[in-house]
Amino acid sequence: MNIWTTVLKLVTAAMGSLGFSILFYLKPRRLPLATLGGFLSCGVYLLVQFFVGGELIPNLAGAFAGAIFSEIMARATKAPVPVYLLPCIIPLVPGGLLYRTMNHFIRGAYGQAGTYALTTLAVAVGIAGGIMAASVIGMLYAKVTLKISGGRKKEKQA
Repeated sequence: MNIWTTVLKLVTAAMGSLGFSILFYLKPRRLPLATLGGFLSCGVYLLVQFFVGGELIPNLAGAFAGAIFSEIMARATKAPVPVYLLPCIIPLVPGGLLYRTMNHFIRGAYGQAGTYALTTLAVAVGIAGGIMAASVIGMLYAKVTLKISGGRKKEKQA
């Protein structure tokens, strides 16, 4: 893959995340982090796709990276995880594959439609798997830190 193609994909992923965040009224102070998350998840996807190929593993890795980023940023900024998770996942959503699947179904090319449908399913499973794995890690982290602190939340110093 050409370096300019990669840069273009990363920039459009970031802009897509930014546009999605603005469309859904994300607070302006959270826009840079949400945009960075979309850039990160797309970057991990492209990196893994370059080395591994396919669709399942790269989407799993991209979604995992975006979900871990979302968990960390949500804790750091005291915001709900979906505030950062949704903009991170937007660049991975298989819109083009869904379009091609439906287009081939409508035209009656069922063989090609089935191929695109399976690829779309692999992308969806990869995204869901990455989010689930990161969420489990986030929950385990929260439980471990709660046990270490003795069941008390940190008190703010006045």
